[in-house]
Amino acid sequence: MKILVLTQDYPSIDKPYAMSYVHSRNVEYEKLNHSVRVVNFLAKKNYQFDSIDVYPFSQDLVEWADIIVSHAPNVKNHVRALKSVEGKKIIFFFHGHEVLHQYGDYPVPYVWKKEKSSKKIFIKIYDHLKMILIKSFLKKCSTKNKVACVFVSDWMKRQFVKNLSLNPTDLGQCKIIPNACNSAFLMNSYIFNAEQKLADSITIRPLDDSKYAVDLVVQTALNNPDLDFHIYGKGNYFTFNEKPKNVKVINQFIQQKDIPELLNKYRFAMMPTRYDAQGVMMCEMATYGIPLVTTDFEVCTEMLKGFENVTIIQEQEFTNFKCDVKNSLQIKNERFSPNHLIREELALFNEL
Repeated sequence: MKILVLTQDYPSIDKPYAMSYVHSRNVEYEKLNHSVRVVNFLAKKNYQFDSIDVYPFSQDLVEWADIIVSHAPNVKNHVRALKSVEGKKIIFFFHGHEVLHQYGDYPVPYVWKKEKSSKKIFIKIYDHLKMILIKSFLKKCSTKNKVACVFVSDWMKRQFVKNLSLNPTDLGQCKIIPNACNSAFLMNSYIFNAEQKLADSITIRPLDDSKYAVDLVVQTALNNPDLDFHIYGKGNYFTFNEKPKNVKVINQFIQQKDIPELLNKYRFAMMPTRYDAQGVMMCEMATYGIPLVTTDFEVCTEMLKGFENVTIIQEQEFTNFKCDVKNSLQIKNERFSPNHLIREELALFNEL
């Protein structure tokens, strides 16, 4: 099968995290002998990442494809690229922001990140128009092509229905299929290496987005002065907030394939969130088996139900939370294994 994947951004040497959950899928497609080409709408030239060929958009690629997979379809690029396409099989994957309101759905930003009133009004108007245009595009596209919608969580599907006032089953087939883990988190399991211990806790998060709740990690560090906390990520959070002595920020990105070995050097992971469509990194860590602490946001409870190594607590409890974490996962939970999730996606492709 010739699979064309459309995505706003894609991993590269300089940006290894960029929509990495899309890359994980593509690697698995290729393992199953499918031909994959990726359109990165931000790419200026062709490149290759982990054997996957990546291109700027070209109409020739659309003609080449048996299946078009559109991840997080946006108005600026995806709609423009597909609005004239007819007679194709198109799968739309909804991951979050493309059908969410920046103001109204997402948590309130940190104080130093708040926008000017004029920009806030512009964003609200843009998001309102975005919903109208995406809804119109999807309805028209479904009349000219065979269309299916995939949501990474049941929560994500509910947000789609709420914000677009559109039942996805009116467009075609509809499935809930979470993002699969990168295979690196399944090949081995967490084993704490005391001799190479770097700190007690690890967090891998962008620092400045309030939905990733770095402030809750800081609060936990203050509550546990006898423990050391490492935060991997970039941002200006600690330019505006005092950093506890037991917190160290490592200002770098880590490729997915290198994360499991790094996790072995920590006793547990702190991965709170206030808002997420799935929380792929959180799911990958839980699958690897490291004891993990997160918040009780409904996506976390939906995704991590049944993971014995996960501690889920209410946001307000971080004020006095003491790190008495659960044991590591003894039996691998394969809920996010690509072995069945990717096959479920491919089965949908074949059904269209």
